[in-house]
Amino acid sequence: MGMAASQARLLSITARLSDNEQSGQTLAYAKERLADRTDQVTTEYNEALKATKLQIMTGYADGAASYTDISFAMLTSSQVVESLGKQYCVTDTKGRVLVDYNVAKAFENAKGSLNAFLGAVGENYALSDVDPSKKATTNPSTDVVDKIHEAWDKYFNSIGKTFGSTDPDAVSNNHLWEFKYVDNGTGIGEGYATITVNGGGITNQVINFEGTNDEQLALYNYAMSVTESYYSETHNFENINTQYNKGNSSMTSYYTNLYNKMLSSGYYTYTDKPAEAQGDEHYVYDHSSYKGASSATTNGTPLDDPNTFEQYLKNGDLLLETYSKSAGKFVSTSISSDTCIQEVEDDTKIAIAQAKYEDDLSQIERLDSRYDLQIKQLDTEHNTLQTEYESVKNVITKNVENSFQTFG
Repeated sequence: MGMAASQARLLSITARLSDNEQSGQTLAYAKERLADRTDQVTTEYNEALKATKLQIMTGYADGAASYTDISFAMLTSSQVVESLGKQYCVTDTKGRVLVDYNVAKAFENAKGSLNAFLGAVGENYALSDVDPSKKATTNPSTDVVDKIHEAWDKYFNSIGKTFGSTDPDAVSNNHLWEFKYVDNGTGIGEGYATITVNGGGITNQVINFEGTNDEQLALYNYAMSVTESYYSETHNFENINTQYNKGNSSMTSYYTNLYNKMLSSGYYTYTDKPAEAQGDEHYVYDHSSYKGASSATTNGTPLDDPNTFEQYLKNGDLLLETYSKSAGKFVSTSISSDTCIQEVEDDTKIAIAQAKYEDDLSQIERLDSRYDLQIKQLDTEHNTLQTEYESVKNVITKNVENSFQTFG
C-alpha cells in the first residue's frame, strides 16, 4: 500500500472510529433516559394505585348497605330520596344550585308559580290532595268545596284578612263566599283563583299573594292547587301526580324544596345552544367540557359526566347541601362528613393503571434490549476498526522509516 493510500485509509478509519464513539455515547444517553422513564412509569403507577371513587348509599340489601358510584343524576335521584329519605342539592361556590336543563326550563317558564313548576317537572306533580276524580263540572262534591274554603280560610287568617262573616253559614250551611279558578294557559298553575262574596259587593276578585313569609306562601300555593284541581276545565288531574296518592308526597316535597332553593339562591345549568347562554347567567354554554371551574380535568359537564362531577366535588368547585326538615332549608354538608357517601378504591382505574404500567415496562425492556444489541455491535465494530487502525498506522510508520533510509 502506498504512502498516500495508507494515509487516506487511516483518515477514513479515524472518521469511522469517531462516528462509532458518538453513536455509542448516543445509545448510552438513551439508556439513561430509559432508566429515568422507568422511574417515572413506576411513580405514575404507584400514584394510580391510590385511585379512589365516591359512592352514594342507595339503600340496604340483606341487612347491608348498598352503594352506587356517585354522579349528579344518582345523587339527586328519587332512589336516594325514597331509600334514604335524604335530599341533596349541588351548588357552585357562589351558592347557585346546579340543576338539570329541563328543571331550569320548568322554573323559568313557571314565572314564580310553584304550582306551574310542579306541573312541569318529573311526572307532573301537584300540591292538591283532593280526589282527582272529583271535578266541579262532572262530579261535584260538597266535601271538596268545604276543603277549598278551609284552605283559603287558613291563608286569609294568616295574613289577617277577613270578609266580615263566618264561612260557612252555620244556619244555611251555604258558604258566604265562593271561589272559582280561571284557566289562563295550557299548563298547570298558569291560571288564577277568584273570590265572590255573596251580597258583599265583591265579584270575581283575583286572589293575589299578600303574605310576607314562607308559611303564608305555602298556604297560598296549596289553596291555589286544590282550587285549580277542582274547578279547572283545562286540566285532567286524574293524569297528574296529586297528593291524593300519598306515594307522591316525597317527590312533591323534593321538587318544592328544590324550587324554594332555586328561588332564594339562584340556579344554573348547561346548554349546547350558544344563543341561549348569551347574556343569561342561568345557562352555561359548553358543548364538550366545562371550562368554568378552576381545575377541569375531564371531558363532559358535571351534569352528564360522573368523572367530572366527582372531580369537582373533590376539588371544591362544587359543594353539597342536604335538606334539613327541622331547619326547613338546605344546610351544608361535605363528602368527608356525610355518612351516606364513602370513598373506596377504584378497581377499574387501578386495573387500567396496571395494564398501562405493564405495557410501558414491556416497551422499555424492548428498547433496552435493542440498545444493548446496538452497543454490542458498535463494540465489535470499534475493535475491528481499532485493529485495522493500528495495522495501517504501522504500515505508514514503516514506509516513513524506509523513506529516511533511502534518502539518508
